[in-house]
Parts: sequence; structure tokens; C-alpha cells
Amino acid sequence: MNDKVKNKLIITIAGMGMLLSTLDTGIINVALPFLENQFHTSTSVAALSVTGYTMSLAIFILPFGYLSDRYGKLKLSLIGLLLFGVGSVLCGLANNMIALISFRILQGIGAAGLQATSAALITTLIEPKHVPSALGILGIMIGLGPILGPSIGGLFLALHLWRLIFWINVPFAALGLICNYFLIKNVSEQQKVAPFDLWGSVINALSVVSLLSGFSLLSNRRNLIPGVVLIAISLLFALMLYIMETKRNFALIDFKGLNATPKSWLYLLQTVVFGFASAMIFLLPPFIFEKLLNLNVGVTGLLVLGAPVGLVIFSRLSGKYNDGHQNTRFSLLGLSIIAVALAGLCIANQYWPVLAITLLLFIYGVGGGFFQPANIAAIMQVGDQASQGSLGSLQRMVQNIAIASGTAIGSTVLNLFSGRLATSIQINWGITLAMVVVTLVMSMIFKRRSMATTG
Repeated sequence: MNDKVKNKLIITIAGMGMLLSTLDTGIINVALPFLENQFHTSTSVAALSVTGYTMSLAIFILPFGYLSDRYGKLKLSLIGLLLFGVGSVLCGLANNMIALISFRILQGIGAAGLQATSAALITTLIEPKHVPSALGILGIMIGLGPILGPSIGGLFLALHLWRLIFWINVPFAALGLICNYFLIKNVSEQQKVAPFDLWGSVINALSVVSLLSGFSLLSNRRNLIPGVVLIAISLLFALMLYIMETKRNFALIDFKGLNATPKSWLYLLQTVVFGFASAMIFLLPPFIFEKLLNLNVGVTGLLVLGAPVGLVIFSRLSGKYNDGHQNTRFSLLGLSIIAVALAGLCIANQYWPVLAITLLLFIYGVGGGFFQPANIAAIMQVGDQASQGSLGSLQRMVQNIAIASGTAIGSTVLNLFSGRLATSIQINWGITLAMVVVTLVMSMIFKRRSMATTG
């Protein structure tokens, strides 16, 4: 097969998989009130359609990444597309809430297969010189998904075509399946001979379920204590997983490899902080524009586009100008720009011009555009070609959990200071800025020590 054609097909599959899976994380959110009335159910039950998707994605993403190293990224990506496509068809056909929740779980399992393999497809099957550019495109897809989801969902609801919220995925999944099948027939993949880590998968699932359940409870002041207890239980499961996995030769998470390369922990910390900050960027601006500045929903929808527009534009530029050897530099540059944007948002208030706040959101997006592709590339370079699926799935799981934690903590602060909205927003910005600055300082210190050691 021609290398140019192969590269385009791989980028299509990886990008489409990431776009579809992130799109469906948020596309249903705007439909929850409608679904509550459509199926005559409660808000809490309707919200399970979101929780079920998120949970299944988080639970299955690491096992799928592990299995992709064993059986091939293309095969696992094919399975992910098939499950996601079938789940989308069934969600659109659902006639009751239980059925919809069940099919959303199936969708989430498919999304796990897509997110687990997207970066690994690029780093294992595309020539090294084209990898940075391809990861830049992947960064664009990650940025587009969360912002397009609510917009597309709102459009279909306005047209009274709610089933298209799910069926819109079907033609894209079908196209991905065709491209994927064609590549499987024409491209050979390196496969890793290793037994499946069942116990590691089970304990990881228990940790993830406890953590996400705890976070979901935090947003309600009455459930703070049960939420904290569940988060503590999750951390105990995580500690158990770490102890167990460090003793295994074929572990779900290669903690031995991570410990042998200390910079990998720093890269993952950067991923966590960026995910947390991104959650705040999507959570807080609507409150600023609608509650503090008294703008309508339509205008708010346009103003909050600052961050994703910046991320999309500069993800592409980052991939273009990073030759694969400047990941640390681009990551630090991105975090620095993010810190500047957050510092501005910390001091912003309701008397500032609306466009000034949008500009700060855009600057944040610029930083995210520089940071995200470089961070993904840095994490993927930690391991060898045989472990790219595991590393890619770990990066995505960590970022997804960080986004969930940021949303939960941000919502908790808003609820705790419900009578002082401006103060609660500034507290959230302050927490996020502190995390970014600490991570940035740690990254710079590590870089200087590494340079001194190699020098």
C-alpha cells in the first residue's frame, strides 16, 4: 500500500475515533431535560445515561489498550467502531430509559476501544517524521468533540429530532469500519505476546467506579461525606493495584517501566493538571457570561468558543513545527501560556469587557494547543513500540478522570459558595492556577536537572 494513502487512512480512523468518542461524552447533556420528559423519568435516572457512558469508557479503556498491544491496534479499533456504531443505532431506537442507559453503556465500551487505540495507531503505523503532525490533528479532534457535542445536540433538539443525536454517529462509524478493514488486510502490526491481566483489570475497574461515583456525589452538599468516603476507597484500590502490578511481569499498567523512567510520572502529572484545567474552562465561563454578565444563552455559546478555537488552531501549528524532539519545550510553553490565561481569569470580574474574557479563553486554548499534542507524544515515547496501546490508553484514562475531578470539584465550590458566585468562580480559577504553576515549576526543575546530568 502507498505510504501516503496508509497515513491518511490511519489519521482518519484515529481522528474520527477520538472525535466521535469525545463528542458523545457531552452531546447528550443538553438532552437530559428532554429525555426526562420523553421517558417520564427523574433527573437522577436520566443522568445515568451520561454516567453509564463515562463509567464504561473509563473501565474498559486500559484493558482495551493492553489487548491492542497483544492483538493489534487496528483490530481493537475495529471492535471499538463496531460497538460504538451498534450502540449508537440502538440508542436512537430506545423506547424507555433503561434501554437507553444500557445502550449508552455499550457505546461507552466502544468509545474505550477508540480512545485506547487512537494515539497508538499513529505512533506505531505512521513514519516517525509524520507523527508530530498527525498528533496535532488528533489534538484538534480532542478539542472539537466536547464543544461540538452540545451544539449539535441542541440543534437536533430544536428540530425535534432527538434520535439523530445518536444516529449522526452511524455514517462516520461505517466509514471508519471500511477504512479500518482495508488497513487490516494490507498492513501488518507488531504484536506483543502476553497473558491478559484479569485481576489488574478488576481492581482498576473498582477503583475507577469508586472514584467517579465519589466525584458525582461531591456536587451535592448533602452527599459530601459519602463522596469523600468513596474517593478514599478508590485510592485504596489504586494503592492495591500499584502494589500488585509492580510484582507482575505482564501488568495492566507497567508501573515498573514508569518507575524506571521518572519523567513519565511528570508527563502524567501534566496530563492531570491540563485535564483539570480544561474541566474548569468548560464549566465556569457559562456562569460568568450568563449569571454575572446577564447575557443570553446564544451569545454565551459564541463567547465560550474562545478556548476550543485557540486549541484547534494551535494544535495544528504545534504538530507542524514540533519535529518530535521538542516535546518538553512545547509542553512547558503550553503550560506557561495556560498559566498566563488563568492568572488573567483570576483577576477578571463582571466589570471587564466581555471580549477581554473571551480573549483570555482563547489564550488558554493557545496554550492547550501547544501542550496537548506534545504531552501525548512525550508519554508515548516513554515505552517501546510493543506497549504503545497501553501507554495511549493510560494517558486518555488519566485525562478523562482529571476532567471528571475538575468538574466535580468546581461544582462543589460553586455549591458551597452558592450565594457568592463571583467569589466561588475566583476560588476555582485560583485552585487551577496554583496546580498549573506548581506543575510548571516542577517541570522546569526536572528539565534543569536532566540537562545538568546529561551535560
